[in-house]
Amino acid sequence: MTMVISNFSLGIEEWVEVANLNHFAVDVTDTSSGVQVSTSGTYFIHDGKAVTTTYSGISGGYRCFYSPTSVTSSGIINLVVHAENTNNEVLERSYSLLYGYNCLFNEEVDWGPYKDVITIVKATNEVSCPHTSKESFYFTTKDLPACDLGAFIGSIESLNLGAVIYPQSTFFFYGRTYRVTISGVKDFSGNKLDPYTFTFTINDPRV
Repeated sequence: MTMVISNFSLGIEEWVEVANLNHFAVDVTDTSSGVQVSTSGTYFIHDGKAVTTTYSGISGGYRCFYSPTSVTSSGIINLVVHAENTNNEVLERSYSLLYGYNCLFNEEVDWGPYKDVITIVKATNEVSCPHTSKESFYFTTKDLPACDLGAFIGSIESLNLGAVIYPQSTFFFYGRTYRVTISGVKDFSGNKLDPYTFTFTINDPRV
């Protein structure tokens, strides 16, 4: 046997999105001098039925193409390449392709600022060589911006002034302690107040 079937359009464990799957392709060549690949006897078989196959000439034979009308149903695609040459020799090779799945995560979760979030993906191949593989990834949430808070100074009495602080965000976590530092305060004589820091904790009303 001098015929060779090679270069199937998808390699082992390779994948392609359905939207970009226009055709399957395979190369059929014959290495014997004076023997040619017969296009009338070379074609794809899809799930047991011969399907329309087109050809493009290459060195020693043809690149064969099959464009399925639909590949969106669930299950396994079973393809057979049936090849014949002008010596009436026949060679077949089978290919089984597993449909993939779109994994979408659309749940909105507030993980909080500057946190490492771990995700794990598990995939099982159920075709001719069953095996399971896993991948783990992590991402870090964005830290909150460090910026000064706006303050409004309002008179309380003739000798004392009060300050109202307006935070950049009104979203706080229950049970966490927050620290506020006030600095740069001067009196009319230019005396500067040492930085003053105080903390507060927001209790969880559900506890």
